[in-house]
This record gives sequence, structure tokens and C-alpha cells, in this order.
Amino acid sequence: MGNWGYFEYAAKVKHEKYGTHFLVFFNDETGEMEDTFLSDKWQDDAEKEIRPYVEKELGDVLISKELGDITEKEDWEEIQEEIGDNNQLLLVFDEGVGKELKIDPNKPASYKDYDVSPTIRITLSRKKQDADEDRFTEIINSLKKDRVLKHGNMIVEYISTNGVPLEDEEWNEKF
Repeated sequence: MGNWGYFEYAAKVKHEKYGTHFLVFFNDETGEMEDTFLSDKWQDDAEKEIRPYVEKELGDVLISKELGDITEKEDWEEIQEEIGDNNQLLLVFDEGVGKELKIDPNKPASYKDYDVSPTIRITLSRKKQDADEDRFTEIINSLKKDRVLKHGNMIVEYISTNGVPLEDEEWNEKF
């Protein structure tokens, strides 16, 4: 689950109605039980909505839900084989967004109803191409024009076919 720093253990659960996987934990800093339901639900929703825009410009991508299914396997070689040369899309909202915005988790409104700024990370299994910056700008402009996202931070990382990041091959744009 990574190194979160403010809890020791978490339960990974799945919401029956939405199919969203999220964490429930005791936050050592606040002294309260917390969860990542809203941020994880918004991630699922936004990735599905953003995916066609990214695929139009860059080709097929795997979203985090698909990557999660792949990485649950235990054989590292099998994981790498399944991910292969696929491009990857990961969108992240701050995990405390629900608490911060005082959103009732029983009525999880859309991320579009709030002025939130997620991070979009696109990983491309290739070297940088001359037209890439125009492609990324087109994705951002389309997302804003179609009111899919108002703000965000897009990070694009290039990796070699064996999964190693290529030096000095990253693009970052705040919108």
C-alpha cells in the first residue's frame, strides 16, 4: 500500500454499489477513523471519463483499476508481461478531499461539482516525439472545453520497454 506515514495498518475494502476499492484506517495524526472512498471513487470516475481523450491523442492506455487487477498477481514476470508496452493513465485526487470539502460519503457528488485539481500521470513506453507537446496541450484543452476537468497537473513520463524511466524525458503542465 505504500508508505503513508500517518497510519500503520489499513483495511482494503470494495464498495458494493460503486465497485470502488478504497482504504479504511485509523489516522495516527488526527486520532480518527478515516477512509479514501471519495478520492478513490473520483479517481475511478475521472479516469474513465479522461481515458478517451488520452487514447485519441496517444493510443490505448491502461487505467489504474486495470493495473490494480494486473499487479495483484504474485509473479513479477507475469505482471511485467501483462503490462508490456501499454501506456498507463493514473489520476489522483488528494485522499482527504471528502473530509476537506465536507462531502457526505453516502452522497458522493461528482468531482465536477467542486473546484478540485487532480494530478494526471501518463506513462508512455517510448521515447519522446516531436508532436508530443501539441498532443498533451490538445488533451488539456479538450478536457477544459468539454468541462471534464477545470484544473489539474499533467505529468508525462517516458519509460523504456523494460520499465526503466528515460533520463530527462518528462513533461509537466499545470492547468
